[in-house]
Amino acid sequence: KRWLMENPPRPILPAARHADAVLFWPMLAFVLWGQLQPNVPNALYEINDKLLHFMAYFVLGAMAGGAIRRRGRVKWAILGLIAVGAAIEIFQAQVGRETSLLDGVANGSGAIAGALLARFVLDPLRERWGYDSDAPPT
Repeated sequence: KRWLMENPPRPILPAARHADAVLFWPMLAFVLWGQLQPNVPNALYEINDKLLHFMAYFVLGAMAGGAIRRRGRVKWAILGLIAVGAAIEIFQAQVGRETSLLDGVANGSGAIAGALLARFVLDPLRERWGYDSDAPPT
């Protein structure tokens, strides 16, 4: 483990950041599609609705937190996810689903928690391995 921290596999973090950036959009489309379906699939019916909302936006927040290089820009992506989560809750009434303030709160909470976890894990690695840092080049 110590060897890995001192001798990083150079391409892993940039490749993961690029993969997050590319896969974020289909994941967002999938989550929005799922939220606009008139009925919950049978496989998900037994799972708490708020947990589903939280987990979907947790994944999106973590992907955004991992894909965006600068910490200051992550907050804008998360604010965007919060706005999308709130807007989709309002729009759900148009497709025959019930709107819920608590679903919107679960969406926003998941986005924030996912981004925070991603940054908590990735920032120390980026700093130690010397890439994707916010520091100006020397």
